Amino acid sequence: MIKILMFFNAVILFFNSVFGLSMPLHAFTVDADKLAENVRISNEARIEEGTITGAHSIVMQNGVVLLDKTYGLKGVGGEALSENAVYRIASMTKPITAVALLIEQDRGHLNINDDLSKYLPEFAEMTVGKEKEDGTYEKTDTKATNSIKLYQLVSHTSGIGDVDLSAAGGESCTVTSACAYLAAQPLHYNPGTSQQYSTGAFDVAARVIELTSGMEFSEYIKVNIFDKLGMTDTTFEPNEDQWSRMVEIHGMENGKAINVPGAPNCVFGNFPVTFHAAGAALASTAYDYAKFAQMLLNNGVGDNGARVLSEEAVKQMRTPVKGAPLMGGTFKWGLGVRVIVTTSDTLPKGSFGWSGAYGSHFWIDPTNSISAVYMKNSSYDGGAGNSSASEFEKDVVNSFIWRKS
Repeated sequence: MIKILMFFNAVILFFNSVFGLSMPLHAFTVDADKLAENVRISNEARIEEGTITGAHSIVMQNGVVLLDKTYGLKGVGGEALSENAVYRIASMTKPITAVALLIEQDRGHLNINDDLSKYLPEFAEMTVGKEKEDGTYEKTDTKATNSIKLYQLVSHTSGIGDVDLSAAGGESCTVTSACAYLAAQPLHYNPGTSQQYSTGAFDVAARVIELTSGMEFSEYIKVNIFDKLGMTDTTFEPNEDQWSRMVEIHGMENGKAINVPGAPNCVFGNFPVTFHAAGAALASTAYDYAKFAQMLLNNGVGDNGARVLSEEAVKQMRTPVKGAPLMGGTFKWGLGVRVIVTTSDTLPKGSFGWSGAYGSHFWIDPTNSISAVYMKNSSYDGGAGNSSASEFEKDVVNSFIWRKS
């Protein structure tokens, strides 16, 4: 059924673009009852088998909430999962950082095609390292022939690697010290010639934002994104109430679900909350992130009417970066998000979004005016393409019905 629906969707897009026909862009509508049943069955089955402890799913179409449901528990043996539970969103921090960079462009403070060295001269003379057997890179005398562009920082095409916390200041690590560490490391490849997932490059983007705006990064995104959209529970440093609502990290041991203790006072891994890691360290709720997703679906305007980003900037964000190779065969990188570029994916071509290392996931489907958010926290089956997030995608698409125009 999914492939049939996607085929018809592709046909409509083809005729619209090639022949200029006025066929409806919103080719499908979601059957809310079917959606609720699909998602319920999937989540109850996964809870029963112990592969998730709990999850929160939100789906909206044309600005209408079709599904807003929590399933399961806050942790193994714990209380029921509440609607205002707080999750470690890990790499779902990245799209927020990309939006912040684009806001600075909207304000004329930078251009995403600028050389990084214009703002951080220490990145002007970089070398390309040699990969060792353990996956680390040793320094060489090979100079990078391409300069690093700002957009490459948020599209995984800069060649910059990740931050070694202990070498970048340990418990005192900041965005500034992370950048100093990364500037002293060899690049993994010549900028713009390849793609390699990088969380550290987003810290460099955050430092640029600090320099062009005169604001500390966490304050910048609070004032310019979270406050505007009413995202009151999205933060690098949870307060006492937010920590009390933080879900347990789910894991598996000997075939049984367990709670995996997180490092004390750390939202992501062993990163102290005072290190506002721009690619990984935010905490948020499903409701908060749904507001962010809707803003992107609405071309930069929140459902509350607040404009966060220009329409042109959203278009840049969801446009695949030229030259970047396919990942997983169905998507390329935009700015902070994956963009579906083939019709063989579960999601319609042109859909964009990303996931987190603990299993959270979101996407926007502009063709069908859909935003969807899935929240869980797990060390088991986490990250991009995790099976529960993929199943959520299928549950939504399997609830599509042909829209009568």
